[in-house]
Amino acid sequence: MTTRTLGSLANHTRVARVASLLLSCLLVGIIGPAAQAVNSYTANFSEKELKLSHPVDAAWEKWLMGDIGYQRMVERNSPFVELVNDAASTSPITEFHLTIGDNRFNFAPVVGTDLVELGRTTPGFALTSSTTNSGDDLVVNIGGGGLQPGQALKFKIKLGIDPSFDAAYKSQFGSSLPDYRTVLFDMNGVNVYDGTTNSSSADNAAAYVLFNPGGKSDTTVFPDEDVAVSQYFNNNLRGGCCCAGDPVNLFKLEGSVPIPEPGSLALVMLGIAGFSLSSRSRSRRLAA
Repeated sequence: MTTRTLGSLANHTRVARVASLLLSCLLVGIIGPAAQAVNSYTANFSEKELKLSHPVDAAWEKWLMGDIGYQRMVERNSPFVELVNDAASTSPITEFHLTIGDNRFNFAPVVGTDLVELGRTTPGFALTSSTTNSGDDLVVNIGGGGLQPGQALKFKIKLGIDPSFDAAYKSQFGSSLPDYRTVLFDMNGVNVYDGTTNSSSADNAAAYVLFNPGGKSDTTVFPDEDVAVSQYFNNNLRGGCCCAGDPVNLFKLEGSVPIPEPGSLALVMLGIAGFSLSSRSRSRRLAA
């Protein structure tokens, strides 16, 4: 009786060791890759390209603010996007997608028929662009192998007004150009075109990228951003040069490719392995 008991304990120990080893191998092979570095990106938006290059430099901020109101209006109609493929990513970014937010507006050509214009501070990239959904969705393709991990790319976009809203817009704001802070999101939660205050991202722009390999990132929606000085927008121009303070803005979106869960096949394999080990354990106990 004692011999059988000791033998049964030994069998249990061997079964437990085999089960632990097998499960560890399966988990490393299945879950391990998903726990590795995740493809992720950052998209920064500003009315001035050099603000993206010097985001927290006080001297640069003072110099950038030394423009005139009309210049700032034009720049806020054609903001820059800085797309950064995070250094920890393992794949290049080949596409950038952005929705318009307020669908009374659209993405318009920056120069000629080109919907984007490559920034001066990041030369060498081959960009092509297109829109879908009646100009409300912008697609930027990055050629030449894409945007590699650790690289940054800057390009300019431009906002247009839908024909159905053009007359109403001009009656309210004259012939000025729409500010990206009133189209991609609502400054301080105020929709200047409706006169409503409601901090909601329902009518805000959203972005995602495609990694190759790696696939589509999650979709990140702009919040209603807080802006300290918000009385200057569209044709509401500040007077003079830099006598009236109007900071240059910078807004950030971040996204990544979601970590995949273990597939159903992997779970079935784990279940079969556990059932098999349990059956072997029962058989050994009966034999003892």
